[in-house]
Amino acid sequence: MKIYSWNVNSLRNCENKFLEFLDKYQPDIVGLQELRAHPDQLSFFLKSVSSYEALFNDSGRPGYGGTALYYKSDIGVENISKSVNNKALDDEGRVIFLKVNDIYVFNFYTPNGNMNETRFLYKQNYYNEILKLAKKLRKENKKVIIIGDLNVAHTQDDVFFKNPRTSGFMPQEREWFSNMLKTGYVDTFRMFNKEIGNYSWWNLRDPLRSLNQGWRFDYILVSDNLKDNVKAAGISREVFGSDHCPVWVELESI
Repeated sequence: MKIYSWNVNSLRNCENKFLEFLDKYQPDIVGLQELRAHPDQLSFFLKSVSSYEALFNDSGRPGYGGTALYYKSDIGVENISKSVNNKALDDEGRVIFLKVNDIYVFNFYTPNGNMNETRFLYKQNYYNEILKLAKKLRKENKKVIIIGDLNVAHTQDDVFFKNPRTSGFMPQEREWFSNMLKTGYVDTFRMFNKEIGNYSWWNLRDPLRSLNQGWRFDYILVSDNLKDNVKAAGISREVFGSDHCPVWVELESI
Protein backbone atom coordinates (compact mmCIF):
# COMPACT_ATOMS: atom_id res chain seq x y z
CA MET A 1 0.00 0.00 0.00
CA LYS A 2 1.36 3.39 -0.99
CA ILE A 3 0.14 6.53 0.79
CA TYR A 4 0.89 10.10 -0.25
CA SER A 5 0.38 13.51 1.32
CA TRP A 6 0.39 16.76 -0.66
CA ASN A 7 -0.39 20.37 0.17
CA VAL A 8 -1.69 21.47 -3.23
CA ASN A 9 -2.06 25.18 -2.34
CA SER A 10 -5.39 25.44 -4.25
CA LEU A 11 -6.70 22.26 -5.83
CA ARG A 12 -8.32 24.22 -8.65
CA ASN A 13 -5.01 25.80 -9.63
CA CYS A 14 -3.25 22.45 -9.26
CA GLU A 15 -5.95 20.45 -11.09
CA ASN A 16 -3.99 19.35 -14.15
CA LYS A 17 -0.82 18.55 -12.22
CA PHE A 18 -2.77 16.66 -9.59
CA LEU A 19 -4.64 14.53 -12.13
CA GLU A 20 -1.34 13.81 -13.89
CA PHE A 21 0.14 12.82 -10.54
CA LEU A 22 -2.72 10.39 -9.81
CA ASP A 23 -2.36 8.80 -13.22
CA LYS A 24 1.41 8.42 -12.98
CA TYR A 25 1.94 7.44 -9.34
CA GLN A 26 -1.32 5.57 -8.66
CA PRO A 27 -1.38 6.06 -4.87
CA ASP A 28 -3.69 3.83 -2.89
CA ILE A 29 -4.46 6.80 -0.64
CA VAL A 30 -3.54 10.46 -1.01
CA GLY A 31 -4.33 13.15 1.53
CA LEU A 32 -4.51 16.74 0.32
CA GLN A 33 -4.24 19.95 2.28
CA GLU A 34 -5.09 23.55 1.45
CA LEU A 35 -7.90 22.90 -1.02
CA ARG A 36 -8.92 26.58 -0.98
CA ALA A 37 -12.32 25.65 -2.40
CA HIS A 38 -15.76 24.36 -1.52
CA PRO A 39 -16.47 21.00 -3.20
CA ASP A 40 -19.13 22.69 -5.36
CA GLN A 41 -16.35 24.79 -6.89
CA LEU A 42 -14.32 21.78 -8.01
CA SER A 43 -14.55 20.46 -11.54
CA PHE A 44 -16.24 17.24 -12.59
CA PHE A 45 -12.80 15.83 -13.35
CA LEU A 46 -11.62 16.33 -9.75
CA LYS A 47 -14.75 14.79 -8.27
CA SER A 48 -15.03 11.83 -10.66
CA VAL A 49 -11.57 10.29 -10.99
CA SER A 50 -11.59 6.81 -12.48
CA SER A 51 -10.89 4.06 -9.90
CA TYR A 52 -10.92 6.55 -7.01
CA GLU A 53 -13.34 7.74 -4.36
CA ALA A 54 -12.90 11.10 -2.64
CA LEU A 55 -14.15 13.07 0.33
CA PHE A 56 -13.61 16.81 0.72
CA ASN A 57 -13.65 18.89 3.89
CA ASP A 58 -13.79 22.61 3.16
CA SER A 59 -12.85 25.22 5.74
CA GLY A 60 -16.13 27.16 5.53
CA ARG A 61 -14.16 30.21 4.38
CA PRO A 62 -13.84 31.16 0.69
CA GLY A 63 -10.41 30.41 -0.76
CA TYR A 64 -8.98 29.15 2.52
CA GLY A 65 -7.66 25.85 3.88
CA GLY A 66 -9.50 22.56 3.68
CA THR A 67 -8.50 18.91 3.36
CA ALA A 68 -9.38 15.90 1.21
CA LEU A 69 -8.75 12.18 0.89
CA TYR A 70 -8.66 10.30 -2.40
CA TYR A 71 -8.49 6.53 -2.19
CA LYS A 72 -8.72 3.63 -4.60
CA SER A 73 -12.18 2.15 -4.76
CA ASP A 74 -10.96 -1.40 -4.22
CA ILE A 75 -8.79 -1.06 -1.09
CA GLY A 76 -11.63 -1.77 1.33
CA VAL A 77 -12.14 1.50 3.19
CA GLU A 78 -14.45 0.79 6.12
CA ASN A 79 -15.06 4.32 7.34
CA ILE A 80 -14.25 7.85 6.27
CA SER A 81 -15.19 11.05 8.04
CA LYS A 82 -14.63 14.80 8.15
CA SER A 83 -14.82 14.74 11.93
CA VAL A 84 -12.76 13.19 14.71
CA ASN A 85 -15.33 14.31 17.30
CA ASN A 86 -13.02 17.00 18.63
CA LYS A 87 -14.23 20.58 18.19
CA ALA A 88 -10.72 22.04 18.13
CA LEU A 89 -9.35 19.54 15.60
CA ASP A 90 -12.47 19.65 13.40
CA ASP A 91 -12.27 23.45 13.11
CA GLU A 92 -11.55 25.07 9.71
CA GLY A 93 -11.73 21.78 7.80
CA ARG A 94 -8.25 20.84 9.02
CA VAL A 95 -8.71 17.09 9.47
CA ILE A 96 -10.17 14.15 7.62
CA PHE A 97 -9.64 10.47 8.33
CA LEU A 98 -10.38 6.99 7.06
CA LYS A 99 -10.11 3.44 8.33
CA VAL A 100 -8.88 0.68 6.06
CA ASN A 101 -8.58 -2.83 7.47
CA ASP A 102 -7.51 -2.06 11.03
CA ILE A 103 -5.46 1.04 10.20
CA TYR A 104 -6.56 4.60 10.98
CA VAL A 105 -5.23 7.23 8.57
CA PHE A 106 -5.47 10.86 9.74
CA ASN A 107 -4.82 13.71 7.32
CA PHE A 108 -4.05 17.00 9.09
CA TYR A 109 -3.43 20.53 7.87
CA THR A 110 -2.10 22.26 10.96
CA PRO A 111 -2.36 26.05 11.29
CA ASN A 112 0.35 28.46 10.26
CA GLY A 113 1.34 30.52 13.29
CA ASN A 114 3.03 33.43 11.53
CA MET A 115 0.09 35.82 11.23
CA ASN A 116 0.00 37.05 14.83
CA GLU A 117 0.23 35.92 18.45
CA THR A 118 -3.41 34.82 18.48
CA ARG A 119 -2.87 32.46 15.57
CA PHE A 120 0.35 31.15 17.10
CA LEU A 121 -1.56 30.25 20.27
CA TYR A 122 -4.30 28.70 18.11
CA LYS A 123 -1.63 26.58 16.45
CA GLN A 124 -0.21 25.52 19.81
CA ASN A 125 -3.65 24.43 20.99
CA TYR A 126 -4.17 22.49 17.77
CA TYR A 127 -0.87 20.69 18.30
CA ASN A 128 -1.84 19.86 21.88
CA GLU A 129 -5.11 18.32 20.73
CA ILE A 130 -3.32 16.19 18.11
CA LEU A 131 -0.96 14.98 20.82
CA LYS A 132 -3.87 14.05 23.09
CA LEU A 133 -5.50 12.08 20.28
CA ALA A 134 -2.20 10.43 19.38
CA LYS A 135 -1.65 9.32 22.98
CA LYS A 136 -5.19 7.97 23.27
CA LEU A 137 -4.81 5.91 20.11
CA ARG A 138 -1.46 4.48 21.23
CA LYS A 139 -2.91 3.61 24.64
CA GLU A 140 -5.60 1.66 22.78
CA ASN A 141 -2.87 0.01 20.65
CA LYS A 142 -4.48 1.25 17.44
CA LYS A 143 -2.52 1.12 14.20
CA VAL A 144 -2.23 4.75 13.13
CA ILE A 145 -0.82 6.73 10.22
CA ILE A 146 -0.70 10.52 10.51
CA ILE A 147 -0.08 12.42 7.30
CA GLY A 148 -0.16 16.05 6.34
CA ASP A 149 1.34 19.49 6.30
CA LEU A 150 2.27 19.78 9.98
CA ASN A 151 3.86 23.22 9.56
CA VAL A 152 7.00 22.48 11.56
CA ALA A 153 10.61 21.69 10.73
CA HIS A 154 11.63 19.29 13.46
CA THR A 155 15.39 19.88 13.47
CA GLN A 156 17.93 22.13 11.81
CA ASP A 157 18.40 19.34 9.24
CA ASP A 158 14.80 20.02 8.11
CA VAL A 159 15.25 23.67 7.15
CA PHE A 160 17.77 25.42 4.91
CA PHE A 161 18.02 28.62 6.92
CA LYS A 162 20.17 28.66 10.03
CA ASN A 163 18.03 28.73 13.18
CA PRO A 164 15.12 30.78 11.75
CA ARG A 165 13.23 32.70 14.43
CA THR A 166 9.76 32.24 13.05
CA SER A 167 6.75 30.00 13.48
CA GLY A 168 7.59 26.64 11.99
CA PHE A 169 10.83 26.41 13.95
CA MET A 170 9.92 27.77 17.36
CA PRO A 171 11.02 25.70 20.38
CA GLN A 172 7.41 24.94 21.40
CA GLU A 173 6.59 23.59 17.93
CA ARG A 174 9.67 21.43 17.69
CA GLU A 175 9.08 20.12 21.20
CA TRP A 176 5.57 19.09 20.17
CA PHE A 177 6.98 17.05 17.29
CA SER A 178 9.53 15.44 19.62
CA ASN A 179 6.70 14.56 22.00
CA MET A 180 4.81 12.91 19.15
CA LEU A 181 7.83 10.68 18.58
CA LYS A 182 8.19 9.96 22.29
CA THR A 183 4.50 9.01 22.40
CA GLY A 184 5.19 6.15 20.00
CA TYR A 185 5.19 7.50 16.44
CA VAL A 186 7.92 7.25 13.82
CA ASP A 187 8.96 9.82 11.22
CA THR A 188 9.01 7.44 8.25
CA PHE A 189 11.23 9.58 6.02
CA ARG A 190 13.98 9.59 8.65
CA MET A 191 13.85 5.81 8.82
CA PHE A 192 15.54 5.78 5.40
CA ASN A 193 17.19 9.15 4.92
CA LYS A 194 19.28 11.03 7.50
CA GLU A 195 20.73 13.60 5.08
CA ILE A 196 20.21 17.35 5.21
CA GLY A 197 18.77 19.28 2.27
CA ASN A 198 15.57 17.24 1.93
CA TYR A 199 12.63 19.63 1.91
CA SER A 200 8.96 19.57 0.90
CA TRP A 201 8.18 23.31 0.72
CA TRP A 202 9.94 26.11 -1.16
CA ASN A 203 9.16 29.79 -1.60
CA LEU A 204 7.19 30.56 -4.76
CA ARG A 205 9.98 32.97 -5.72
CA ASP A 206 11.99 29.82 -6.54
CA PRO A 207 9.45 27.93 -8.70
CA LEU A 208 12.01 25.44 -10.03
CA ARG A 209 13.34 24.76 -6.50
CA SER A 210 16.80 25.33 -7.93
CA LEU A 211 18.10 27.16 -4.84
CA ASN A 212 16.66 24.45 -2.58
CA GLN A 213 16.13 26.96 0.24
CA GLY A 214 13.28 24.97 1.70
CA TRP A 215 11.62 23.50 4.77
CA ARG A 216 10.44 19.97 5.50
CA PHE A 217 6.89 20.73 6.62
CA ASP A 218 5.16 17.59 5.31
CA TYR A 219 5.29 14.27 7.14
CA ILE A 220 4.01 10.75 7.35
CA LEU A 221 4.18 9.31 10.86
CA VAL A 222 3.29 5.74 11.75
CA SER A 223 2.63 4.23 15.15
CA ASP A 224 5.32 1.93 16.50
CA ASN A 225 3.19 -1.15 15.85
CA LEU A 226 3.32 -0.39 12.10
CA LYS A 227 7.03 0.41 11.89
CA ASP A 228 8.04 -3.07 10.74
CA ASN A 229 5.55 -2.85 7.87
CA VAL A 230 7.18 0.26 6.37
CA LYS A 231 9.09 -0.71 3.23
CA ALA A 232 10.12 2.74 1.95
CA ALA A 233 9.40 6.45 2.34
CA GLY A 234 10.37 9.53 0.40
CA ILE A 235 9.82 13.04 -0.89
CA SER A 236 8.71 13.47 -4.51
CA ARG A 237 10.57 16.69 -5.24
CA GLU A 238 10.12 16.09 -8.97
CA VAL A 239 6.35 16.68 -8.73
CA PHE A 240 5.34 20.29 -9.40
CA GLY A 241 2.03 22.13 -9.20
CA SER A 242 2.31 23.69 -5.73
CA ASP A 243 4.86 25.32 -3.44
CA HIS A 244 4.87 21.95 -1.65
CA CYS A 245 5.68 18.58 -3.17
CA PRO A 246 4.17 15.20 -2.20
CA VAL A 247 5.67 12.96 0.48
CA TRP A 248 4.96 9.24 0.62
CA VAL A 249 5.30 5.94 2.43
CA GLU A 250 5.01 2.38 1.18
CA LEU A 251 3.80 -0.35 3.53
CA GLU A 252 3.60 -4.09 3.18
CA SER A 253 0.11 -5.48 2.91
CA ILE A 254 -1.41 -5.73 6.35
